[in-house]
Amino acid sequence: QCSGSSGINAEYGDNAADDFTELKKAIENLVNNKLPRAQKENRKLILNDISRRLDATEVALKEMQREVDKASAGQRPQLSYRFRTYQSEYNSLNRQIEAVKQMSGSSNDYNQMDSTRRQVLGNQGAVERSSAAITRTERLAAETENIGNEITTELGNQREQLVRTRDMLDQTDNALDKSRRTLLNMARRAITNKIALICIIVVEVLILAGVLYWKF
Repeated sequence: QCSGSSGINAEYGDNAADDFTELKKAIENLVNNKLPRAQKENRKLILNDISRRLDATEVALKEMQREVDKASAGQRPQLSYRFRTYQSEYNSLNRQIEAVKQMSGSSNDYNQMDSTRRQVLGNQGAVERSSAAITRTERLAAETENIGNEITTELGNQREQLVRTRDMLDQTDNALDKSRRTLLNMARRAITNKIALICIIVVEVLILAGVLYWKF
């Protein structure tokens, strides 16, 4: 988290972001390293030091908020987003300190404090793993959606091809029907012509026979 904050320090006035980052590092060092190892009589002093530094962190955060309010319309959205990042870090740090204070007030046993700290770190790791799993799931869902869209597009293209093929088959069937009717008409005309020719031949034969009969 600290690395994300330090990249934008120059955008806030009076080194408020630098102060915030340094104070946050110092508080985390006290909470995670010095406090668990401190003797009973020193823990109160360390907690008081943490409270003072946390108050100073809040002052730096308010100064950054004033800088956001005074920023131009073009800079304000970006500064507001980055300010919310600082604010989220402050809230997380404040919750951690409150948990440490409650634990220190109810018990001075170092093993319990260290166990609780480890549990908090373990929970944070579980949250990070869950976030990573969600990210992978979202990426997989996006890839699946893309594949689905490609398949849908491909099916649409195939459907268009099938429709065109069906239209071509319909046209072919129509052409075959026309050809079939044409052939039938031609066959009928051919039979009719044959019958007419036979009739003519028969008539001519009869005429020829009649002529020969009358002559002879």
